[in-house]
Amino acid sequence: MNKFVSNKIENESNQEILLITQEECAEVTQAISKVFRFGMDDEHNGVTNREHLEEELGDLLCMIELLIASNMVDEMTVYRAKNAKMAKLAKWSNIKQAA
Repeated sequence: MNKFVSNKIENESNQEILLITQEECAEVTQAISKVFRFGMDDEHNGVTNREHLEEELGDLLCMIELLIASNMVDEMTVYRAKNAKMAKLAKWSNIKQAA
């Protein structure tokens, strides 16, 4: 038996949460790509790229909250990682910290 089998996600609900989170990450990536190609305010089917990005980011935030609520990831660990990333960005990028 493969030693990694015990790490398999057995719970069907957790599998679905992970799968949808993966899909939402891809959709955020695609929305950002459209912004780079056409700009924030370009419209497609009456929706700006900004609005589409906002919608996709909201969908991803929902899935992150579900990952936390299902106890697949620890909320405090996620926020510590977020804060560590903010510190790295402040040090190594031109991004000005918003908060």
